[in-house]
Amino acid sequence: MITPIIMESDLKVVTAKMLSLKERKIDRVHMDIGDGLFSDLLTISPSDLQEIDTANMKMDIHLLVDDPSEWIEECVALNPKRLIGQIERMGSQVQFLDTIESYKCAGGLALEIHTPIEEIEKEALDKARVILLLAVPAGTSGSPFDEHVIEKVKELKKIYSGAILIDGAINPNTYTMVIDAGATEAGANSAWWRGDFDE
Repeated sequence: MITPIIMESDLKVVTAKMLSLKERKIDRVHMDIGDGLFSDLLTISPSDLQEIDTANMKMDIHLLVDDPSEWIEECVALNPKRLIGQIERMGSQVQFLDTIESYKCAGGLALEIHTPIEEIEKEALDKARVILLLAVPAGTSGSPFDEHVIEKVKELKKIYSGAILIDGAINPNTYTMVIDAGATEAGANSAWWRGDFDE
């Protein structure tokens, strides 16, 4: 499954892209949220999304921020399908997931390309509804696909039976590679909006 990614700092651009998805009857979207501290990525905030009609959209929110736990309440107000946080600046992974679950939302964990699978706490691995593996440096778009992610997918599959989502440099060719390696889904930004996945 391919999900279109929106990673923008301009609310007008986000609104236009959301309208485009609805016109094409696409009912899923992956929102990348950056605070400019975790990486150079600085996007609109979750509260900005309150101005957009996200009803009937299956929305993932991916937090590329310092201390993702501080963003949970603002995000769950949007009723996302899943809320995913980077583990590198996270306190307790288990607490992050438990807090999300208390809001009746599915929680997930995300890893940068050079963060080893072993950094996921065992108890957190049992609780996570999705594990996101970045295939490019955090917060970048247009960077080349890092094939290290293929081995990470294979390693993760040995200890985790949930959804494995790949984010970064996904195009029709790299999508096939990650699915063949054992990923269950991927998000695409540049390639999606260029129309590379159009039938």
